[in-house]
Amino acid sequence: MTTSKGSAHYALALLTLVVLLNFLDRQIVAILAEPIKRDLNLTDSQVGLMAGLSFALLYTTLGIPLAWLADRWRRPQIIAISIALWSAMTVLCGMAGNFFQLFLARVGVGVGEAGSGPASHSLLSDLFPPERRAGAFGVYGLGIPVGAFVAYAGGGWIVENFDWRTAFVLAGAPGLIVAALVALTLKEPRRQAGSAPAPAPPPGALRALAQKSTYWHLVAGATLVAFVAYGFASFYGAFFVRIHGMGYGELGVALGVMVGISGALGAWLGGVVADRARKRAVGAVLAIPGIILIAAAPFFLAGLYIEEKYASIALLAAPTIAATFYYGPTFSSVQGLALPHTRAMAAAVFVFISSLIGMGLGPVFAGALSDTFAAQAFAQVDARAFADACALALGEGRAAGCAAAEASAIRSAIVTLSFFNLWAAAHFLLAARTLRRDLADEQAV
Repeated sequence: MTTSKGSAHYALALLTLVVLLNFLDRQIVAILAEPIKRDLNLTDSQVGLMAGLSFALLYTTLGIPLAWLADRWRRPQIIAISIALWSAMTVLCGMAGNFFQLFLARVGVGVGEAGSGPASHSLLSDLFPPERRAGAFGVYGLGIPVGAFVAYAGGGWIVENFDWRTAFVLAGAPGLIVAALVALTLKEPRRQAGSAPAPAPPPGALRALAQKSTYWHLVAGATLVAFVAYGFASFYGAFFVRIHGMGYGELGVALGVMVGISGALGAWLGGVVADRARKRAVGAVLAIPGIILIAAAPFFLAGLYIEEKYASIALLAAPTIAATFYYGPTFSSVQGLALPHTRAMAAAVFVFISSLIGMGLGPVFAGALSDTFAAQAFAQVDARAFADACALALGEGRAAGCAAAEASAIRSAIVTLSFFNLWAAAHFLLAARTLRRDLADEQAV
Protein backbone atom coordinates (compact mmCIF):
# COMPACT_ATOMS: atom_id res chain seq x y z
CA MET A 1 0.00 0.00 0.00
CA THR A 2 1.37 3.41 -0.95
CA THR A 3 1.10 6.45 1.23
CA SER A 4 0.68 9.94 -0.22
CA LYS A 5 3.50 12.40 0.29
CA GLY A 6 1.13 14.76 2.10
CA SER A 7 0.01 12.06 4.55
CA ALA A 8 3.59 11.06 5.25
CA HIS A 9 4.63 14.66 5.90
CA TYR A 10 1.64 15.21 8.17
CA ALA A 11 2.55 12.11 10.16
CA LEU A 12 6.16 13.28 10.40
CA ALA A 13 5.11 16.72 11.67
CA LEU A 14 2.75 15.19 14.23
CA LEU A 15 5.30 12.62 15.46
CA THR A 16 7.93 15.37 15.75
CA LEU A 17 5.50 17.22 18.02
CA VAL A 18 5.05 13.98 19.98
CA VAL A 19 8.79 13.55 20.60
CA LEU A 20 9.03 17.24 21.54
CA LEU A 21 6.39 16.69 24.24
CA ASN A 22 8.15 13.47 25.21
CA PHE A 23 11.38 15.30 26.04
CA LEU A 24 9.56 18.28 27.54
CA ASP A 25 7.84 16.09 30.12
CA ARG A 26 10.96 13.98 30.65
CA GLN A 27 13.44 16.84 31.12
CA ILE A 28 11.39 19.51 32.89
CA VAL A 29 12.15 17.85 36.21
CA ALA A 30 15.80 18.98 35.85
CA ILE A 31 14.91 22.67 36.17
CA LEU A 32 12.26 21.98 38.84
CA ALA A 33 14.37 19.71 41.05
CA GLU A 34 15.71 22.44 43.34
CA PRO A 35 12.33 24.05 44.23
CA ILE A 36 10.85 20.56 44.67
CA LYS A 37 13.67 19.70 47.07
CA ARG A 38 12.99 22.83 49.13
CA ASP A 39 9.22 22.49 49.16
CA LEU A 40 9.11 18.78 50.08
CA ASN A 41 12.29 18.84 52.21
CA LEU A 42 14.02 16.16 50.18
CA THR A 43 17.63 15.06 50.20
CA ASP A 44 19.68 15.16 47.01
CA SER A 45 19.56 11.34 47.01
CA GLN A 46 15.77 11.50 46.88
CA VAL A 47 15.97 14.07 44.09
CA GLY A 48 18.18 11.64 42.15
CA LEU A 49 15.75 8.78 42.71
CA MET A 50 12.82 10.93 41.60
CA ALA A 51 14.59 12.36 38.54
CA GLY A 52 16.38 9.23 37.33
CA LEU A 53 15.58 5.79 38.67
CA SER A 54 11.82 6.34 38.94
CA PHE A 55 11.62 7.19 35.23
CA ALA A 56 14.12 4.59 34.00
CA LEU A 57 12.78 1.68 36.03
CA LEU A 58 9.92 0.74 33.71
CA TYR A 59 10.89 2.94 30.75
CA THR A 60 13.76 0.53 30.05
CA THR A 61 12.14 -2.78 31.00
CA LEU A 62 8.96 -2.15 29.00
CA GLY A 63 10.77 -0.97 25.87
CA ILE A 64 11.34 -4.46 24.43
CA PRO A 65 7.80 -5.87 24.93
CA LEU A 66 6.22 -2.63 23.70
CA ALA A 67 8.43 -2.74 20.60
CA TRP A 68 7.17 -6.31 20.03
CA LEU A 69 3.58 -5.04 20.38
CA ALA A 70 4.23 -2.21 17.91
CA ASP A 71 5.05 -4.82 15.25
CA ARG A 72 1.70 -6.52 15.77
CA TRP A 73 -0.92 -3.87 16.63
CA ARG A 74 -2.07 -0.45 15.41
CA ARG A 75 0.82 1.88 16.06
CA PRO A 76 -1.15 5.19 16.14
CA GLN A 77 -3.25 3.74 18.98
CA ILE A 78 -0.14 2.69 20.90
CA ILE A 79 1.34 6.18 20.47
CA ALA A 80 -1.92 7.89 21.49
CA ILE A 81 -2.31 5.76 24.62
CA SER A 82 1.34 6.37 25.51
CA ILE A 83 1.02 10.16 25.17
CA ALA A 84 -2.17 10.24 27.23
CA LEU A 85 -0.57 8.16 29.99
CA TRP A 86 2.69 10.07 30.33
CA SER A 87 0.90 13.44 30.04
CA ALA A 88 -1.61 12.55 32.75
CA MET A 89 1.19 11.32 35.00
CA THR A 90 3.14 14.55 34.40
CA VAL A 91 0.08 16.49 35.58
CA LEU A 92 -0.11 14.22 38.63
CA CYS A 93 3.53 15.07 39.43
CA GLY A 94 2.30 18.59 40.11
CA MET A 95 -0.23 17.25 42.62
CA ALA A 96 2.20 15.12 44.63
CA GLY A 97 2.27 15.86 48.33
CA ASN A 98 5.35 13.86 49.26
CA PHE A 99 8.35 12.01 47.85
CA PHE A 100 6.55 8.66 47.48
CA GLN A 101 3.69 10.14 45.45
CA LEU A 102 6.11 12.06 43.21
CA PHE A 103 8.24 8.94 42.69
CA LEU A 104 5.21 6.89 41.59
CA ALA A 105 4.02 9.63 39.24
CA ARG A 106 7.46 9.72 37.60
CA VAL A 107 7.33 5.93 37.22
CA GLY A 108 4.08 6.48 35.33
CA VAL A 109 5.74 9.04 33.04
CA GLY A 110 8.40 6.44 32.21
CA VAL A 111 5.78 3.77 31.48
CA GLY A 112 4.00 6.08 29.03
CA GLU A 113 7.13 7.21 27.24
CA ALA A 114 8.35 3.62 26.81
CA GLY A 115 5.61 2.93 24.26
CA SER A 116 6.00 5.99 22.04
CA GLY A 117 9.52 5.67 20.61
CA PRO A 118 9.45 2.13 19.14
CA ALA A 119 6.03 2.64 17.54
CA SER A 120 7.00 6.05 16.11
CA HIS A 121 10.25 4.72 14.63
CA SER A 122 8.43 1.77 13.08
CA LEU A 123 5.69 3.97 11.65
CA LEU A 124 8.13 6.42 10.06
CA SER A 125 10.07 3.53 8.51
CA ASP A 126 6.88 2.38 6.77
CA LEU A 127 5.84 5.88 5.67
CA PHE A 128 9.14 6.88 4.05
CA PRO A 129 11.17 4.88 1.49
CA PRO A 130 14.82 4.08 2.27
CA GLU A 131 16.17 6.94 0.17
CA ARG A 132 14.13 9.50 2.20
CA ARG A 133 14.18 7.79 5.57
CA ALA A 134 17.34 9.37 7.01
CA GLY A 135 16.01 12.85 6.27
CA ALA A 136 12.70 12.01 7.92
CA PHE A 137 14.43 10.80 11.05
CA GLY A 138 16.57 13.93 11.02
CA VAL A 139 13.44 16.09 11.14
CA TYR A 140 11.92 13.83 13.79
CA GLY A 141 15.09 14.15 15.89
CA LEU A 142 14.76 17.95 15.98
CA GLY A 143 11.98 17.46 18.50
CA ILE A 144 14.54 16.33 21.08
CA PRO A 145 16.62 19.53 21.46
CA VAL A 146 13.54 21.72 20.97
CA GLY A 147 11.74 19.76 23.69
CA ALA A 148 14.73 20.18 26.00
CA PHE A 149 14.79 23.93 25.29
CA VAL A 150 11.09 24.30 26.09
CA ALA A 151 11.55 22.25 29.27
CA TYR A 152 14.37 24.41 30.58
CA ALA A 153 13.23 27.82 29.36
CA GLY A 154 9.49 27.33 29.91
CA GLY A 155 9.91 25.43 33.16
CA GLY A 156 12.30 28.03 34.53
CA TRP A 157 9.97 30.91 33.70
CA ILE A 158 6.91 29.17 35.16
CA VAL A 159 8.59 28.15 38.42
CA GLU A 160 9.96 31.66 38.89
CA ASN A 161 6.61 33.34 38.25
CA PHE A 162 4.28 30.69 39.69
CA ASP A 163 5.54 27.41 41.22
CA TRP A 164 6.84 23.95 40.31
CA ARG A 165 3.38 22.37 40.54
CA THR A 166 2.01 24.72 37.88
CA ALA A 167 4.98 23.90 35.66
CA PHE A 168 4.18 20.17 35.75
CA VAL A 169 0.51 20.77 35.01
CA LEU A 170 1.19 23.10 32.08
CA ALA A 171 3.82 20.71 30.68
CA GLY A 172 1.51 17.70 30.80
CA ALA A 173 -1.82 19.18 29.72
CA PRO A 174 -1.02 19.75 25.99
CA GLY A 175 -0.18 16.07 25.59
CA LEU A 176 -3.77 15.09 26.32
CA ILE A 177 -4.89 17.13 23.31
CA VAL A 178 -2.13 15.74 21.09
CA ALA A 179 -3.04 12.19 22.14
CA ALA A 180 -6.57 12.73 20.85
CA LEU A 181 -5.21 14.24 17.63
CA VAL A 182 -2.96 11.21 17.04
CA ALA A 183 -5.78 8.75 17.73
CA LEU A 184 -8.22 10.52 15.41
CA THR A 185 -6.04 11.66 12.51
CA LEU A 186 -2.92 9.48 12.26
CA LYS A 187 -3.43 6.56 9.88
CA GLU A 188 -1.89 3.10 10.05
CA PRO A 189 -0.09 2.28 6.77
CA ARG A 190 -0.89 -1.40 6.36
CA ARG A 191 2.12 -3.62 5.77
CA GLN A 192 2.46 -5.81 2.74
CA ALA A 193 0.98 -9.24 3.25
CA GLY A 194 4.35 -10.93 3.09
CA SER A 195 6.05 -8.67 5.64
CA ALA A 196 5.14 -10.46 8.85
CA PRO A 197 7.40 -9.79 11.81
CA ALA A 198 10.60 -11.79 11.83
CA PRO A 199 10.87 -14.58 14.38
CA ALA A 200 12.80 -13.98 17.57
CA PRO A 201 16.55 -14.30 17.08
CA PRO A 202 17.97 -17.69 18.00
CA PRO A 203 19.95 -17.95 21.26
CA GLY A 204 22.99 -19.13 19.31
CA ALA A 205 23.16 -15.90 17.32
CA LEU A 206 22.89 -13.79 20.49
CA ARG A 207 25.65 -15.85 22.07
CA ALA A 208 27.83 -15.03 19.07
CA LEU A 209 27.15 -11.32 19.61
CA ALA A 210 27.93 -11.65 23.32
CA GLN A 211 31.37 -12.99 22.46
CA LYS A 212 32.33 -9.81 20.61
CA SER A 213 34.33 -7.61 22.96
CA THR A 214 33.71 -4.54 20.78
CA TYR A 215 29.99 -4.72 21.49
CA TRP A 216 30.50 -4.76 25.25
CA HIS A 217 33.03 -1.92 25.13
CA LEU A 218 30.40 0.13 23.27
CA VAL A 219 27.74 -0.78 25.82
CA ALA A 220 30.08 0.24 28.65
CA GLY A 221 31.15 3.48 26.95
CA ALA A 222 27.62 4.62 26.15
CA THR A 223 26.40 3.67 29.63
CA LEU A 224 29.11 5.73 31.32
CA VAL A 225 28.46 8.76 29.10
CA ALA A 226 24.76 8.55 29.95
CA PHE A 227 25.66 8.08 33.63
CA VAL A 228 27.48 11.43 33.61
CA ALA A 229 25.04 13.27 31.34
CA TYR A 230 21.86 12.33 33.20
CA GLY A 231 23.54 12.65 36.58
CA PHE A 232 24.56 16.24 35.87
CA ALA A 233 21.37 17.16 34.03
CA SER A 234 19.27 16.20 37.05
CA PHE A 235 21.18 18.76 39.13
CA TYR A 236 21.62 21.57 36.59
CA GLY A 237 19.28 23.75 38.61
CA ALA A 238 20.90 22.85 41.92
CA PHE A 239 24.37 23.69 40.61
CA PHE A 240 23.59 27.07 39.06
CA VAL A 241 21.20 28.20 41.78
CA ARG A 242 23.49 27.18 44.65
CA ILE A 243 26.82 28.18 43.10
CA HIS A 244 25.90 31.17 40.93
CA GLY A 245 22.66 32.33 42.53
CA MET A 246 20.81 32.36 39.20
CA GLY A 247 17.06 32.85 38.99
CA TYR A 248 15.07 30.02 37.41
CA GLY A 249 13.80 32.07 34.48
CA GLU A 250 17.27 33.31 33.56
CA LEU A 251 18.78 29.86 34.07
CA GLY A 252 16.09 28.09 32.04
CA VAL A 253 16.66 30.20 28.93
CA ALA A 254 20.47 30.02 29.15
CA LEU A 255 20.49 26.26 29.72
CA GLY A 256 17.85 25.64 27.07
CA VAL A 257 19.84 27.48 24.41
CA MET A 258 23.13 25.80 25.39
CA VAL A 259 21.78 22.25 25.64
CA GLY A 260 19.58 22.55 22.55
CA ILE A 261 22.29 23.91 20.25
CA SER A 262 25.29 21.96 21.55
CA GLY A 263 23.35 18.70 21.87
CA ALA A 264 22.08 18.91 18.30
CA LEU A 265 25.51 19.98 17.03
CA GLY A 266 27.23 17.05 18.74
CA ALA A 267 24.86 14.47 17.29
CA TRP A 268 25.13 15.95 13.79
CA LEU A 269 28.93 16.23 13.90
CA GLY A 270 29.28 12.68 15.20
CA GLY A 271 27.46 11.28 12.19
CA VAL A 272 29.29 13.44 9.65
CA VAL A 273 32.76 12.79 11.10
CA ALA A 274 32.13 9.04 11.43
CA ASP A 275 30.98 8.77 7.79
CA ARG A 276 34.19 10.45 6.63
CA ALA A 277 36.48 8.60 9.04
CA ARG A 278 35.31 5.13 8.04
CA LYS A 279 36.56 5.70 4.48
CA ARG A 280 40.12 5.87 5.83
CA ALA A 281 40.15 3.56 8.85
CA VAL A 282 37.31 1.53 10.33
CA GLY A 283 38.55 1.88 13.91
CA ALA A 284 38.62 5.69 13.66
CA VAL A 285 34.82 5.64 13.74
CA LEU A 286 34.99 4.75 17.45
CA ALA A 287 38.35 6.28 18.34
CA ILE A 288 37.12 9.82 17.58
CA PRO A 289 34.27 9.81 20.16
CA GLY A 290 36.81 8.67 22.77
CA ILE A 291 39.21 11.47 21.83
CA ILE A 292 36.37 14.03 21.93
CA LEU A 293 35.44 12.93 25.47
CA ILE A 294 39.04 13.36 26.62
CA ALA A 295 39.36 16.75 24.91
CA ALA A 296 36.13 17.97 26.56
CA ALA A 297 37.28 17.04 30.10
CA PRO A 298 39.25 20.28 30.80
CA PHE A 299 36.29 22.37 29.62
CA PHE A 300 34.02 20.38 31.93
CA LEU A 301 36.19 21.10 34.97
CA ALA A 302 36.71 24.74 34.00
CA GLY A 303 32.95 25.19 33.65
CA LEU A 304 32.40 23.81 37.13
CA TYR A 305 34.95 26.10 38.79
CA ILE A 306 34.80 29.37 36.86
CA GLU A 307 33.07 32.14 38.79
CA GLU A 308 31.20 33.88 35.94
CA LYS A 309 27.84 32.17 35.38
CA TYR A 310 27.51 32.62 31.61
CA ALA A 311 31.12 31.60 31.05
CA SER A 312 30.33 28.46 33.05
CA ILE A 313 27.37 27.62 30.81
CA ALA A 314 29.43 28.31 27.67
CA LEU A 315 32.27 26.04 28.81
CA LEU A 316 29.82 23.24 29.62
CA ALA A 317 28.76 23.23 25.97
CA ALA A 318 31.92 21.19 25.20
CA PRO A 319 31.01 18.15 27.35
CA THR A 320 27.42 18.45 26.10
CA ILE A 321 28.68 18.12 22.51
CA ALA A 322 30.83 15.16 23.58
CA ALA A 323 27.82 13.52 25.27
CA THR A 324 25.88 13.35 21.98
CA PHE A 325 28.78 12.99 19.53
CA TYR A 326 28.95 9.22 20.03
CA TYR A 327 25.35 8.51 18.91
CA GLY A 328 25.93 7.97 15.20
CA PRO A 329 29.29 6.15 15.43
CA THR A 330 28.07 3.86 18.20
CA PHE A 331 24.63 2.87 16.90
CA SER A 332 25.90 2.28 13.37
CA SER A 333 28.72 0.10 14.76
CA VAL A 334 26.30 -1.91 16.89
CA GLN A 335 24.30 -2.71 13.75
CA GLY A 336 27.47 -3.72 11.93
CA LEU A 337 28.51 -6.05 14.76
CA ALA A 338 25.21 -7.94 14.73
CA LEU A 339 24.02 -10.50 12.23
CA PRO A 340 20.96 -9.37 10.23
CA HIS A 341 18.48 -11.38 12.30
CA THR A 342 19.93 -10.15 15.64
CA ARG A 343 20.17 -6.42 14.93
CA ALA A 344 16.92 -5.40 16.62
CA MET A 345 17.79 -7.39 19.72
CA ALA A 346 21.36 -6.04 19.76
CA ALA A 347 20.00 -2.48 19.77
CA ALA A 348 17.35 -3.32 22.38
CA VAL A 349 19.85 -4.87 24.81
CA PHE A 350 22.22 -1.95 24.23
CA VAL A 351 19.54 0.64 25.03
CA PHE A 352 18.23 -1.38 27.99
CA ILE A 353 21.61 -1.50 29.76
CA SER A 354 22.75 2.03 28.93
CA SER A 355 19.41 3.59 29.90
CA LEU A 356 18.80 1.60 33.08
CA ILE A 357 22.27 2.27 34.51
CA GLY A 358 23.01 5.63 32.88
CA MET A 359 19.61 7.29 33.08
CA GLY A 360 18.46 5.42 36.18
CA LEU A 361 21.51 5.38 38.42
CA GLY A 362 23.50 8.44 37.28
CA PRO A 363 21.20 10.92 39.09
CA VAL A 364 21.05 8.67 42.17
CA PHE A 365 24.84 8.49 42.33
CA ALA A 366 25.22 12.26 41.95
CA GLY A 367 22.58 12.93 44.60
CA ALA A 368 24.06 10.45 47.07
CA LEU A 369 27.53 11.97 46.62
CA SER A 370 26.16 15.46 47.17
CA ASP A 371 24.38 14.38 50.35
CA THR A 372 27.51 12.70 51.67
CA PHE A 373 29.70 15.75 51.03
CA ALA A 374 27.08 18.13 52.50
CA ALA A 375 26.63 16.08 55.67
CA GLN A 376 30.39 15.90 56.16
CA ALA A 377 30.78 19.65 55.66
CA PHE A 378 28.02 20.35 58.17
CA ALA A 379 29.20 17.71 60.67
CA GLN A 380 26.05 15.63 60.36
CA VAL A 381 25.95 11.84 60.47
CA ASP A 382 23.90 11.39 57.29
CA ALA A 383 21.87 13.11 54.57
CA ARG A 384 18.54 12.96 56.39
CA ALA A 385 20.01 14.52 59.51
CA PHE A 386 21.53 17.30 57.43
CA ALA A 387 18.24 17.97 55.60
CA ASP A 388 16.27 18.05 58.84
CA ALA A 389 18.80 20.35 60.51
CA CYS A 390 18.59 22.81 57.63
CA ALA A 391 14.83 22.56 57.06
CA LEU A 392 14.07 24.96 59.89
CA ALA A 393 16.35 27.56 58.35
CA LEU A 394 14.62 27.75 54.92
CA GLY A 395 13.60 31.01 53.27
CA GLU A 396 14.85 34.38 54.51
CA GLY A 397 16.47 32.92 57.58
CA ARG A 398 18.27 30.13 55.79
CA ALA A 399 21.53 29.43 57.57
CA ALA A 400 24.62 30.45 55.66
CA GLY A 401 26.31 27.25 56.77
CA CYS A 402 23.62 25.08 55.14
CA ALA A 403 23.81 27.00 51.87
CA ALA A 404 27.59 26.89 51.75
CA ALA A 405 27.66 23.16 52.51
CA GLU A 406 25.10 22.38 49.81
CA ALA A 407 26.87 24.53 47.21
CA SER A 408 30.25 22.95 47.90
CA ALA A 409 28.72 19.47 47.95
CA ILE A 410 26.95 19.67 44.58
CA ARG A 411 30.10 20.99 42.90
CA SER A 412 32.25 18.22 44.42
CA ALA A 413 29.67 15.59 43.39
CA ILE A 414 29.61 16.74 39.76
CA VAL A 415 33.40 17.04 39.60
CA THR A 416 33.63 13.42 40.76
CA LEU A 417 30.98 12.40 38.24
CA SER A 418 32.83 14.10 35.38
CA PHE A 419 35.78 11.69 35.61
CA PHE A 420 33.54 8.83 34.50
CA ASN A 421 33.74 10.35 31.00
CA LEU A 422 37.44 9.42 30.91
CA TRP A 423 36.49 5.84 31.78
CA ALA A 424 33.98 5.93 28.93
CA ALA A 425 36.65 7.25 26.56
CA ALA A 426 38.86 4.28 27.40
CA HIS A 427 36.09 1.89 26.32
CA PHE A 428 35.61 3.69 23.00
CA LEU A 429 39.35 3.55 22.30
CA LEU A 430 39.44 -0.16 23.17
CA ALA A 431 36.43 -0.77 20.91
CA ALA A 432 38.25 0.99 18.08
CA ARG A 433 41.08 -1.56 18.30
CA THR A 434 38.79 -4.59 17.86
CA LEU A 435 36.04 -3.20 15.61
CA ARG A 436 37.36 -4.54 12.29
CA ARG A 437 37.93 -8.00 13.78
CA ASP A 438 34.41 -8.26 15.23
CA LEU A 439 32.37 -6.79 12.37
CA ALA A 440 29.70 -9.08 10.96
CA ASP A 441 29.09 -6.73 8.04
CA GLU A 442 31.70 -4.00 7.55
CA GLN A 443 29.41 -2.13 5.18
CA ALA A 444 26.95 -1.50 8.02
CA VAL A 445 29.35 0.69 9.97
